[in-house]
Amino acid sequence: MIPNNRIGVLGCGWLGLPLAKSLIKNNYTVYGTTTNKSKLELLSAENINPFFLHIKKDGILGDIGKLLENLDILIINIPPKNKIANEYSIKIRHLSNAIKKSNLNKVIFISSTGVYGSNQGKIDSYTIPKPSSQNGTNLLEAEKIINNNFSTSILRLGGLIGPERNPTKVLSSKKIVYNPNSPVNLIHLTDCIGIIKCIIKKNKWGELYLGVSPYHPSRESYYNSQCIKLGLNKINFAKKSNQIYKEITDKKIAEELGYDFKNLNLE
Repeated sequence: MIPNNRIGVLGCGWLGLPLAKSLIKNNYTVYGTTTNKSKLELLSAENINPFFLHIKKDGILGDIGKLLENLDILIINIPPKNKIANEYSIKIRHLSNAIKKSNLNKVIFISSTGVYGSNQGKIDSYTIPKPSSQNGTNLLEAEKIINNNFSTSILRLGGLIGPERNPTKVLSSKKIVYNPNSPVNLIHLTDCIGIIKCIIKKNKWGELYLGVSPYHPSRESYYNSQCIKLGLNKINFAKKSNQIYKEITDKKIAEELGYDFKNLNLE
């Protein structure tokens, strides 16, 4: 049996579902959760052990205890859905309390580079976050809650790109877009999954990683090249605007995990 063979994916959405399917291909036993009961059959059809689980402000709906007793590792992949202060951290505290009652202590918490301020300059995994948004503040508080109690590895992902998810389409629909010279900080779905699997395979617990492609062209250069490939109108970038600068690179991805990005150019 593979060590740490039983893995729970809390939140089988855009990232969680393909992650679960990829883990199964590597002979892991996967338990996946959804807040939509009609999706349970879909998970089962993919050989994912399905669980209905809905973490709300006033508690957890679903048998969280039964889920956790089956696991060696839990991957928490439930981003904040609103900007209400404290609500997300309350939900994560409910989850943390449930984990404390189990024998589980290996956790991967999927966070975001949104915990860093929009103008923090060059950033690596040693940079102290200074959030400039409510979501960033909420995520940072949630990280602290889940990190204080378990062998938690935190993975802060950059902007997500991949099948059915491309920020170019959103930006091309706007009348005007600011900060044309700011670097992009994105990561492709393929590399999100690859890094998570690498953390598990190498037993890297209690660590912090920043999942961002080391490819940082300017927003104007990258997104307009994407517009050409997608057959969209070029984006109308403001020529004069308050420039923000945030460039995220984590050498630990290569040096500690030995991971090479598979979709470096974010195609």
